[in-house]
Amino acid sequence: LSKLVSGARFIGCDDIVVRSCQDDAGRCRPGDVFVARATDQGDGHEAVPLAIARGAVAVVAERIISTEGVPLCLVPDADWTHARLCNALAGDPSREMRVIAVAGTSGKTTTAWLAAAVLAEAGHRVGVLSDFGCLGPDDVEPTTVEIASPAALAHALAGLAAAGCSHAIVEVSSRMLAAQATAGMTTDTVVFTNRAAAHLDRHSTPQAYRKVLTRIMSTLVDDGCLVTGLPAAAQRPLLAAAPPKTTLIEAGLRSDCDVHARPLDGSLFGRTFLLESGGQTMPVSVETPTVPFVRDAVLAAAVGSRYGVTLEHAARGIEAAGSVPGRLERIDRGQDAAVFIDSPSSMHAVSASLTSLRRLTRGRLTVIADAAVARRLGGRSFAGRLGRWCDACLIVPATVAADEPTQDDVAAYARIDRLLASQGRGDCVVVLGGHPRGHQPGGPGGGQTSLAMLVDGWLQLAHPAEPPFAGRRAA
Repeated sequence: LSKLVSGARFIGCDDIVVRSCQDDAGRCRPGDVFVARATDQGDGHEAVPLAIARGAVAVVAERIISTEGVPLCLVPDADWTHARLCNALAGDPSREMRVIAVAGTSGKTTTAWLAAAVLAEAGHRVGVLSDFGCLGPDDVEPTTVEIASPAALAHALAGLAAAGCSHAIVEVSSRMLAAQATAGMTTDTVVFTNRAAAHLDRHSTPQAYRKVLTRIMSTLVDDGCLVTGLPAAAQRPLLAAAPPKTTLIEAGLRSDCDVHARPLDGSLFGRTFLLESGGQTMPVSVETPTVPFVRDAVLAAAVGSRYGVTLEHAARGIEAAGSVPGRLERIDRGQDAAVFIDSPSSMHAVSASLTSLRRLTRGRLTVIADAAVARRLGGRSFAGRLGRWCDACLIVPATVAADEPTQDDVAAYARIDRLLASQGRGDCVVVLGGHPRGHQPGGPGGGQTSLAMLVDGWLQLAHPAEPPFAGRRAA
């Protein structure tokens, strides 16, 4: 431990050799080193007796506690130490690949998957770790991984390295940074999407939130790179926290950015923009019509430029990706209205998408929200806040599609039925409550039916697909 953690103090021993570690006392096994840290489940210092009873051979803690003769290591930050141990025990896999961390308030998932598409189009073997899970270079669907867990993150990175990835793209949330989950992970590039006052329920103040986000810069290697479209004033604290040799690539909609885009035609059914860099210009057409998607695409192209991907390959990669599942993803069953599924992580993401859709919607803009999603994003004021952009907001119970619905569920479904039946050309519906992991619209899904699956099913029944050669007579 003395080689990994500077300032560590040992009681009852000169040093501790770690072969396995655990931060959950109830899951300790003989030979484990128990790291006592504060989690959502409680203070690990109070669980030390249980860890020792289950066979822990040493304890890492932030304060002196009774360990019944078991060696104790005192560290300044147990969260940081645990994450660093997890990476070291996994073989420090981030040092075997070029790791690209994507941080910011919103747009992280979209940017991560578009950047992966850009790099893959150029022939790189790319892995992705995001809210959707872990996707290796040869995988068809992502596997579920709780990347907020340092042990799970380190294990997933090791799996991507073993699969031969040259690049790994990791979506990094403020929750992960607050828990020091990225300690021990080294990054070659940090992408910072944007920054707004969000997640204050977890970070209390905007200043604390910004300070937590800045932590990602400490993971950069000496010759790392920051890719962002933030204004100069917001860039300064990030660069101040980065190694001195860090380079900067500016990417956004401003013409003075190193990589920038000029939005052209746009409608509810797609958008075309010009991607420009180094005097070159490439047209790009995508299914997702919003301006935030264009910004994310530009960031992805800038990541490509960092690794020598041509603008042509970047444009092809973005077009090949088309859209990101669950991130303003279109449902097209032949209906006249535009219908999108979205699984936003913050109210900032909701407002950015709805602002863009409002400008494109000639008719009515309506939101159907899962009650659990509405509570998480805006609490009781959620519907009122959406009134700034929407003509109507329908919040329905999370159990609306339950196998044994209540009267409230049946009444909510009737409201959904009337609302969808009233939509016509020029109208737009946004469903907040995405598909379960691994489910695509129209594809096989398992477990409880989600709100998005319910709406998709309604549209399929209301607009059945015509069989081939329908209405034609054979000669």
